[in-house]
Amino acid sequence: METATAKKTAPPFPKERHWLFGNATMLRNDAIGMVKSMIKGYGNIFSLSVPFNKVVIASNPEYARYVLQDNSKNYRKSLAYDLLRALLGLGLLTSEGDFWKQQRKLAQPAFHKRKLDEWTEMMVERSQHTADRIRKYADSGEAFDVLPTMTTLTLDIISKAIFSTGVEEKAKVVGDQITLLNEYTIRKLHTPFRLPDSFPTPFNIRQRKALEKLDNIVYEIIDHRRAEGVSKDDLLSMLIDAKDEETGEGMSNQQLRDEVMTIFIAGNETSSNALTWTLYLLSQNPDAEQKMLDEIDAKFNSGVELNYKTVGEFHYVRQVIEESMRVYPPVWTIGRRNLEDDEIGGYRIEKNTNVLIPIIYLHHSERFWEEPETFKPERFAPEKRNNIDRFVYFPFGGGPRMCIGNNFAMLEMEIILITLYREFIFKLKEGFKVEPEPLVTLRPKYGMMMKAVKR
Repeated sequence: METATAKKTAPPFPKERHWLFGNATMLRNDAIGMVKSMIKGYGNIFSLSVPFNKVVIASNPEYARYVLQDNSKNYRKSLAYDLLRALLGLGLLTSEGDFWKQQRKLAQPAFHKRKLDEWTEMMVERSQHTADRIRKYADSGEAFDVLPTMTTLTLDIISKAIFSTGVEEKAKVVGDQITLLNEYTIRKLHTPFRLPDSFPTPFNIRQRKALEKLDNIVYEIIDHRRAEGVSKDDLLSMLIDAKDEETGEGMSNQQLRDEVMTIFIAGNETSSNALTWTLYLLSQNPDAEQKMLDEIDAKFNSGVELNYKTVGEFHYVRQVIEESMRVYPPVWTIGRRNLEDDEIGGYRIEKNTNVLIPIIYLHHSERFWEEPETFKPERFAPEKRNNIDRFVYFPFGGGPRMCIGNNFAMLEMEIILITLYREFIFKLKEGFKVEPEPLVTLRPKYGMMMKAVKR
């Protein structure tokens, strides 16, 4: 007997597609532009023709809420996360079911308000250290790429929170490998015909070497901590000390590596990109920049010291960051795959379909935002913030699997912005081309060459 869902038709397929590769080539060449064009032509839900995979784009907040929250039990991570699993193992980002629930429960205390309070002083100190390093560029007037600078800073902060030790001396190596793995993952996602990772192609060899460099750094820290035999007040010790309630066994080095690598990369990549885009947007919007500077100056001139209790008083700084993540969401799309047949928008969603929700489209839709292409931090003023649908604006995802480190990331970015703009403003190098590159995260394709100007 046919069910009601079985009688439904699949979302429409666009006519624009390659005879062999379907829409895969278009996705590779201009994913954001293609999705925007297809939504305009085919509506808020449509299918894509991608070899060997079933893909549906769902660009309505009601669909996002349904997939990510209301019916989340029927959805697991999509194809992109399968590819990430080969790099990150079974960490919080890629694991599923009871195992994910157990790991999230173990990691949750590391992001409690008490821990954030303890880490604030460290965040301020590391941010000031970066400001000291930027001063030489301000003195010389030399332009520099702020993306690796933000990467080094956020890597140092997250590693101190996880490991109680920084990786500043290895930050360039780590940052370079994360960039490579980001590029490799999206390239594999857009390649319909993929050889196994074990096949020794030049591409696979480069990916393996990049991963080995990251593994060596993480395993060295884990081995050193085990050898010390001392429990510290950080996430690594929490994970090492955790025991299975039934067996009494602790995590293996592989399990530790997977969790640490996930937080290490996820806690760095998104924040460094968000900060870089924020510096750029402020350079292009002097009125918003001046409002933020006025707030920072007024607070410090009144005797406010930057700490966990006072950072929340910098309302406009937070608004700037939130608006920046609306314009350039670090995670620009989010995907899930259904375990059983489902129905969305009156269409049948066949089992094992990759349902992609284009966050960046919802963040720029004229249906939900007035002048969506204009940078307006005032949208997120305290009296307006709660009126924004959390599935119209969701840079940290939504539902049960919302990013566990969202409060950590916001605190970190606020402190960094306040510290840097207390001393400098940043101007884009004249003639520099700025272009978003939609990899796993939304990165500036050519970096971000800017000049620091002393205030």
